[in-house]
Amino acid sequence: MSRVWYGSLQNRLEENKQFCEEIKVGTGMTKYSWSDCDAYEVVEVTDQKHVKVREYDHELVGEAFTNDWKLTSNPDNPITELVKRGKYWYVAITLTPEQAKEIRDNHDVEGLVWACNCGFILDEIIESGKSKTKYHRWNVSFGVAQYYYDYSF
Repeated sequence: MSRVWYGSLQNRLEENKQFCEEIKVGTGMTKYSWSDCDAYEVVEVTDQKHVKVREYDHELVGEAFTNDWKLTSNPDNPITELVKRGKYWYVAITLTPEQAKEIRDNHDVEGLVWACNCGFILDEIIESGKSKTKYHRWNVSFGVAQYYYDYSF
């Protein structure tokens, strides 16, 4: 089986490392994307496998096309819950039968697209009467919060 590599080598080397002994409230977190990085802060820790994070606001403080960013905590930014399963971190997304019915009955196009992208089948959830949870992997590291924008794209 061949392994498919993507994005920057630096991001692949850093993802899924923990640069701190223990995850605590206030610990920084970096989410690695293709070649960009997004900076988060830990806002709640249930245990070392269940944390809630919030993205920092970022402002360019260097010259154009540099990566000198000022990170600022913003309590109005949405909170994302992460769950560690095995050695990877995931976002747990749950859809209830009531939510599925509302999306379907209101012909909520944004909701339909969101549900489809998350892998939910609305009719199956409605008919079963049970909530469904999907897990989407995030490549992250705890202990450092870094924002990086790749200007080459």
